[in-house]
Order: sequence, then structure tokens, then C-alpha cells
Amino acid sequence: MNTQPSTTKMQTLESNYRPLARIDFPEYKGRQIYMHSFNTGRPNMPEGFEDYLEPVMRLVSSAGLGAIDVHVTIDEKVVSPGMAQRRPGPHVDGCFTGSAWGHGGGGGGGRWNHNCNEIPALKRMAIIVAASVSGCKAWAGTFFGDPQNDGDCSHIVSGEGEVLPANVEYLLSPDCIHESMVFPEATQRQFLRIAFAV
Repeated sequence: MNTQPSTTKMQTLESNYRPLARIDFPEYKGRQIYMHSFNTGRPNMPEGFEDYLEPVMRLVSSAGLGAIDVHVTIDEKVVSPGMAQRRPGPHVDGCFTGSAWGHGGGGGGGRWNHNCNEIPALKRMAIIVAASVSGCKAWAGTFFGDPQNDGDCSHIVSGEGEVLPANVEYLLSPDCIHESMVFPEATQRQFLRIAFAV
């Protein structure tokens, strides 16, 4: 039996989030775009998403980011009963190895595929999130442990977390543990995420 102390150091996750400001979403049109990148000094949105440029830039301004590269995800959909719009289960976002999450939830994946988007492979980024319907939980505090290879943190956290309100933008730290909640009935929802390196 090995009595030597473990030399493996567990990660410390500083999971933090804070509200920034309210957001008015554009008209719902059932649109999706994944990790659209631009520098906030030269802001742009692709055709069909122009009405998101003003809300996105307001979010960036309220976070005090200045000129920085950001990566915008917009997901407008009717979430089916018993499904989550994004990733269910406590997790951190990032660029991970291993398979994407396989829970019975909605879209969004367990990792950011930076190679496909020609984004430098950053392990984690701070993010701003907002949704037209409440459906995200987040945990605040210091947590000890290593996320699974897909970012799963269900073995690290305890408690229910805080449900974030609708139409309020939140700044989540790179280590923020959060999850998308399952909806009991069909729900039309708009979700906006802005990721940026820190």
C-alpha cells in the first residue's frame, strides 16, 4: 500500500458572477450563430443579426472591456419540454479534450471548438450571458477539484445555485460554475453569450 502523500494538486476554482445591466432583446426570429468573432473597436454582426449589434455593444460597454476581441453566440429557439436550451448540469465552459456532453439536454456542447473557429486555444474565457427567459443557475464561491475532461463540475459543487433572472446581463468569471435548466414545458427563449479572453 502506497502511503506517500499525493503530489497531484487539485485545481482551485474561483466561481464568481455579477449582474451588469438590463437588456432588451431584439425581435425573436429563430436565429442561431456560434462564436462570431470581432474586435469591439471595429464592431460588426453578420447579415440577419444586425439588430443584435447595439445590445452586444451595450453589454461590452457595461463590462468596461474597451477594445477587445469577443466571440458572440446567439441562440433563439423554442426549447422542447424536458430539455435545456444550452448545457445542463453544473460545468465550466472552455476548450476541453474528450467527447462533448451527452446529457439529455439541448444544444450548446460541452466545449468551445476553437480550432473550427480559428480562435486561439484558450482553456477558459470570461463570458457575459443574458436570456429573455430565466433558465440559468450559477454558483459563487471557491471550489476545490478538477472539472471532468468535458468541463463537468457536478462532483465539485453542492447546493442549488442561484437562478439568474431574465433580461439581465451577467458577467461570469472564467471559472464560474453554471448550468442551463431543464424546462417543464415548451418555452420560446433567446440566449446571448459574449466570450472574451482575460
